[in-house]
Amino acid sequence: MICLPVVEDNVEEAIKTAKKYLEIADIVEFRVDMLKEVSEEDIAEFAKYPSIITVRPEWEGGYWRGSDEERLNLIKKAIECNAKFVDIELREEKNREIVKFRDEIGSKTKIIISYHDFEKTPSKEVLDDIVKKALSIGDIAKFATMANNKEDVLNILEVINKYSGKIIGIGMGENGKLTRILGVYFGSILTFASYKGKSSAPGQVDIETLKEIWKLMNLK
Repeated sequence: MICLPVVEDNVEEAIKTAKKYLEIADIVEFRVDMLKEVSEEDIAEFAKYPSIITVRPEWEGGYWRGSDEERLNLIKKAIECNAKFVDIELREEKNREIVKFRDEIGSKTKIIISYHDFEKTPSKEVLDDIVKKALSIGDIAKFATMANNKEDVLNILEVINKYSGKIIGIGMGENGKLTRILGVYFGSILTFASYKGKSSAPGQVDIETLKEIWKLMNLK
């Protein structure tokens, strides 16, 4: 799958953009933390679309400046509305509580447990440990780490391959572009692309370029 991140600063534009993106992508990610204002009613609206709902806190590289309680309540609302996916951080102390909440209400939402490192890619052993911890909590493990060299790229792809179908693995930055192109082939359930320069992380490949590469390589 190809996911396009919606990085608008108001709800109306976010929905408009999501509709446009879903004509060319499989799924969108609503970056709720980038919105100036958002309500639980807005989250219910977002959940109607094939999407990942993410409310990324500042301590994990996001933009959410409200309280942790507000942030978690928005995630719970998305779960109540059976959003396709929600993303919650491995470092979030209440991630297990969120999963328990999902299970207790019988929601169909899949929970992505994510880890980010914007400076480096840990060793293959550490990456493997991160994925194991994430999968012990949620349904899908996600890691996005800065790829600084070829070894990082190889380690990322190897870990993706090991956990094929249960993982989203990303190497950020220019050196990580290969992981965004080949990650799905090795077993990542999706890759994040950009749209005409609009992106949510360094190194995202434009969606039309990505599709053309996949076509030339017969990967889809």
